[in-house]
Amino acid sequence: MLKKLLKYDLKYMIRNMSVFYILAIFFAIITRLLSLLDQSVMIGILTKISSGCVIAMIANIIINAMMRSWLRFRDSLYKDEAYLTHTLPVTKNDLYNSKLLQTLIFFFIGFIIVLLTLFIAYYTKDTWHTIKEYIKTITTGFNMSTAFFIIMAIVVIFLELFNAIQCGFLGIILGYRKNNARLGFSVLYGFITYLIAQTLVLGLVFIYGLFDPTVMELFKTATINIDVNAFKVLAVITSVLYLVIIFTMSIICKRILSKGVNIE
Repeated sequence: MLKKLLKYDLKYMIRNMSVFYILAIFFAIITRLLSLLDQSVMIGILTKISSGCVIAMIANIIINAMMRSWLRFRDSLYKDEAYLTHTLPVTKNDLYNSKLLQTLIFFFIGFIIVLLTLFIAYYTKDTWHTIKEYIKTITTGFNMSTAFFIIMAIVVIFLELFNAIQCGFLGIILGYRKNNARLGFSVLYGFITYLIAQTLVLGLVFIYGLFDPTVMELFKTATINIDVNAFKVLAVITSVLYLVIIFTMSIICKRILSKGVNIE
């Protein structure tokens, strides 16, 4: 049954997100074509406008992936659609897992579309060389490999965004247990949950630093000439903590959800 639920959730997301994917690639192609023309004043203006649209579509893909995940979660569990949802022979765990998997899948899809869009619009050998040299400058300052820096940056950012979405899920679950101002309470609880999660990650890293002087040094200095092992440990610990928080929060969400819902 989880597969069927996921299928409907994915259809909803495709229907609402496909327009941003299409527009992002469309403006990326236009930007590429314009960049191949002789750069007159008018062509230059059109290129910048098209490039601005590319950046706007990329931002929309990320923001709407989050917003649509929250809307889908709320509408299917608490709005009119919920009257049908809760008559299905499925557990609350399946309902929640479907929403979580849908979010995970569309974050990956969005990430691929963003990379494809950037590649179509801006890739040249010179641009790629400039980016590599810029990243190399940063990683040389931190005395670490470029590959490790890029991979860990992507992993940490992804986990932080995914954690933020799940904080929103928990906020909705708690907010819709109220009798009034449910949307307002959902936003409030989601924001508080996010602050708690971020504080927890920072606090646990600090506690770990009490036993590892190289990590503690990151809290004491503003310079970048620090032992590379401290950054590696920090990146790994942060990723693990986010995974633990995401897993723990999903259990909390399911347990609260299993106590029942108040449909509007």
